[in-house]
Amino acid sequence: MLIRIAVITPEPFSLRITAYADTYPGIHFSVFPYQNPMECDSLPAELDECDVWLFAGPLPSYFARKQARSKRIPSVYIPSDEYTLTLTLAHILLNRKEGLRELSIDIPKKEYIEQAVNELSLDASRWMVQDFSQIIDEEGTPFDPEALIRFHRENVVSGKSKLALTSVDYVYDQLTRAGIPCISMLVPEKSIRETVARATSIGQMMISENAQIAVGLAAIDPREGTFQENGTDAGIMLQQMLLELGKETDASIQQLGLDQFILYGTRGSVEKMTGNFLHMPVFGNLEKLFGVTISMGFGFGMTAKEAESNARIGLFHARKQVGVSSAFLVTKDKEVIGPLNEDLKAFHLKSEDRTVLHVAEETGISVATINKLVAFIRLRRDNRFTATDLAAYLQVSRRSAERILKKLADKEFVRAVGEEQPYQQGRPRALYRINF
Repeated sequence: MLIRIAVITPEPFSLRITAYADTYPGIHFSVFPYQNPMECDSLPAELDECDVWLFAGPLPSYFARKQARSKRIPSVYIPSDEYTLTLTLAHILLNRKEGLRELSIDIPKKEYIEQAVNELSLDASRWMVQDFSQIIDEEGTPFDPEALIRFHRENVVSGKSKLALTSVDYVYDQLTRAGIPCISMLVPEKSIRETVARATSIGQMMISENAQIAVGLAAIDPREGTFQENGTDAGIMLQQMLLELGKETDASIQQLGLDQFILYGTRGSVEKMTGNFLHMPVFGNLEKLFGVTISMGFGFGMTAKEAESNARIGLFHARKQVGVSSAFLVTKDKEVIGPLNEDLKAFHLKSEDRTVLHVAEETGISVATINKLVAFIRLRRDNRFTATDLAAYLQVSRRSAERILKKLADKEFVRAVGEEQPYQQGRPRALYRINF
């Protein structure tokens, strides 16, 4: 089966990546060029049809991270690290008259400079260095391409530096146009080759995963006792809609009772009917016509029994969404994903992470809740949050969120780091930060 890899890269660099098409005959490259890596915070819908996203560097990957997470599409990027820097410094030493004595450098992490300098025994005392570590560590110096351009221009014009070395193609293009002597980081062929191999391997694994057995459970839930009156008609219409859905996705449907149906298919068929896990199937005006809601649980597994067990867990979580139609999905690794909509969340029912297990044991909070908390933090650019923020994510009352935070604070797993005043009147809200 063909593996579709989206290559998100500056146009001139694309040929170095797509040159590996002959090495891996089972892959197809689709190139999506950009000029400024910040453009990657909004990528075209055509990328959704690809199996893996391959970025030309950490910067475009960083700005596309929200889209990649929400669409649940795996991604890789060609690193810009100490190996890249060492190769580039060697090139400057051998080929540039400016030499290495006075450089203006931008790089994702300053630590790369230290490692390269130590390995090559260089004198870096007169180097001017600016990093943008936020793209690697999620905190630290933010990336600002215009600030980097000013940084290099001022260093060269003032005479502090003779040559600008940049990790950003956009910065290189702007400096070149301004007549500033500069060089862009040289990407080692080894890094490109290994990244393409990694993207191919991920694609192969995804194809294997798409063949996993999938089971779906659909149930009709009445609103205010309307089921007795309309349940039969609602069940008939839901069955017809599910049968049509099954035809479109190569899945089979069976009726378990008046108000419940079971679907058998593969992970690939569930991805298709849920738009890559982004929404539950659409059942027209069924809910409005009969005064019911539809709850769905999807489960994956290596056996039909395992998949059905996970589907029942998904259905349980869907039915907890009172008054609205909802769908949840449970993977073979017991990751719960849902509700399947634009506010998609994911957490694990079990964990082998020693830190998570330790926090759960010390506080008495369930592993599932700790995993939800970890997922909540990963979704936020800023690690600080209020009890209201947490309550909204966990879909619990603010008082329940405060009880969770108190248990964590008692064991020093969370601490108050400040306050916010969202309104002119009323008490300020405490800001918290996770310590694990």
